[in-house]
Amino acid sequence: MTELAAVRRSFSRAANRYAASASLQRQVSDRLLDMLPPIAAGCVLDVGCGTGFASAGLRARYPDALLLSADFAPAMLGAHAPMADNARVCADAHALPLRDGSVDLIFSSLMLQWCDLSRALPECRRILRPGAPMCFATVLDGTLREIDLAFGAVDRHRHTLPFLDEPSLAALMREAGLVVDHVEQSRQVEYFDDARSLLQSNRDIGASRVPLQTRRTTLGRAAWQSVCAAFDAQRTPQGIPLTYELAWVVAHRPGNGDSG
Repeated sequence: MTELAAVRRSFSRAANRYAASASLQRQVSDRLLDMLPPIAAGCVLDVGCGTGFASAGLRARYPDALLLSADFAPAMLGAHAPMADNARVCADAHALPLRDGSVDLIFSSLMLQWCDLSRALPECRRILRPGAPMCFATVLDGTLREIDLAFGAVDRHRHTLPFLDEPSLAALMREAGLVVDHVEQSRQVEYFDDARSLLQSNRDIGASRVPLQTRRTTLGRAAWQSVCAAFDAQRTPQGIPLTYELAWVVAHRPGNGDSG
């Protein structure tokens, strides 16, 4: 199975549980909506729209725009609440089925960390009209650190993706020809009663997928007990933590007088 197929299958399986489980994802999306510029937009693209958290907010901010909601997991698109003026598109962020310079604003919340940004960011630049903004939220290095620490007690495989740090993300933005206007960062920690509920939460949002070179067999009883003990060793008075290092970015495709 290819990397792309693995991600698509993971998020498709999570579609029915996603909306009920993704409280942090809603908060991040709402914050990104608050950062959107007050522009006149003819076409707005929500890349990695999931089950459509942002659709109503995007429509409220850009009432006259054609709103395109794109996700490469068909089940996520199928879980959207009906919106007569919202077009849903099954598409891969690495190869968006849109013309050059045809989009007035790109919105993307907690999706780009799953992409090869050396491909996805230039593709976003391609479809933006000159001067148009791209506003996205993503996670950075250190996210889900508790999972790797706990599983490090039993093997040397990665159990989360290797997320980028902020300088690496900024470098990829420059290489893609995008100008960064504003960045905000914060840390958010969720707490769980036990290891099972923490890992189930990760599965319920489709984020349990790890690189294909990782463990292919299930843990035995003794190994699982070691993992649980490693999670418990991280316990605080609030519960077992799960950390998200978050970044909100407002950028644009150069145009209207700036270079690039």
